[in-house]
Amino acid sequence: MMILRDPGLVFIKTKKTGGTSIEIALGQHLKKGDFASPLTPEEEAQRKGKRPIVRDSVRLLRERSNGEVRARQPHNGLDVVNDYLSDLADGCTSFCVERNPWDKAVSAFYFWMHQRGIEVTKPQQMFARFCQKQLNFFSDFRLYSNDGNIAVDRVLRFENLADDLSAFLAEQGLDGVTIGAVRAKSGIRKSRGFDVFYGEDWSHPNVDRVAEVFAAEIDAFGYDLPK
Repeated sequence: MMILRDPGLVFIKTKKTGGTSIEIALGQHLKKGDFASPLTPEEEAQRKGKRPIVRDSVRLLRERSNGEVRARQPHNGLDVVNDYLSDLADGCTSFCVERNPWDKAVSAFYFWMHQRGIEVTKPQQMFARFCQKQLNFFSDFRLYSNDGNIAVDRVLRFENLADDLSAFLAEQGLDGVTIGAVRAKSGIRKSRGFDVFYGEDWSHPNVDRVAEVFAAEIDAFGYDLPK
C-alpha cells in the first residue's frame, strides 16, 4: 500500500498483479509524510533513500490502530486507509490492479511453491491441492470493495498493465513513470501454458475451483477463461 500526497494517489496492492513493481516505480516520488508499506530488503534497495519513510509509515499505522492492524502487511486494503490514514488520503485518487483469476491462480501457485522451496514435479495434482487449501488467500476483492461494490476510483488490468499504468499515471500528473524493466518477482513461474493445470479442453475440476474462489472478481469484471 502506498499514499503519495502529491500528486494525490492511493495504491492498494493486490497479490500477483505486479504490485511490487508498481511500488518500486512510484518510489522515486515518495516524500516525507507519505505512506509506504515495506518491501523485502532486496526490493527496498530499489527505492533508494526511502527507508526512513517506510519506517515512519509502519510506526504511524501501528500507533493509530493501537496495534490492531498488521502494520508491515503489504496488502492492507482501502478500509485500513479509510479507518486510520484518511487525513493522508484526503483528496487522493485510489487505484489497484486485478488479473484474470485462472491466470492469477497459476502465478500464485508457483509463487507459493517457490517461497517454500518445493519443486513442482506433478503440476496438475499439486495445483489441485493448492487450489483446495491455499487459493482463497489470493482473492483480494475485499481489499478494494465495500459491501460488494468496488470502492477504489480505478482498477487497472494486469493483462495490459504497462500501458494502462503509464496512461493512468500521466492523467494524475506523473508523466514518464513506467514499470518498464522492473519485474520484481519475474522468473518464478515456469509454465506459461494452461492445459497442464486445467486440461486441454478446460474440463478439469481446477477450472471450477478457481471460479468458486474468485466469484466476486469474475462477476465484477466479466472475466472468462484465458485464451
